[in-house]
Amino acid sequence: MAILFPAIGAAVAVAGGDKLAGDRAYVGLFRRLGWSRNALATAGVAEVVGGLLMARRGSRRLGGALVAAASAAVLVSELRHRDRKLAAPRSLMMLAGVMAVLAPGRR
Repeated sequence: MAILFPAIGAAVAVAGGDKLAGDRAYVGLFRRLGWSRNALATAGVAEVVGGLLMARRGSRRLGGALVAAASAAVLVSELRHRDRKLAAPRSLMMLAGVMAVLAPGRR
């Protein structure tokens, strides 16, 4: 269990890095959702910072909150556009952020 949040945090940070790098799939997805390039970059920064913070025990709650908030914003847009295939994995990412906020342990 000690590796769970660092692994999830790293994965979230990598996904955020892909958004910041302008990965074509993410650019197309966010365009379909009606988000601007700046909104894509903002989501990317939130994921990179949140994922890195979530990976460290001392900042896990803050990182989890940031990941959950960013995921919720994107999830609302995905549900509004009836894109349930994308909403399911995004829900899991949001849940991981919430779990990081609520997880017991040393802070």
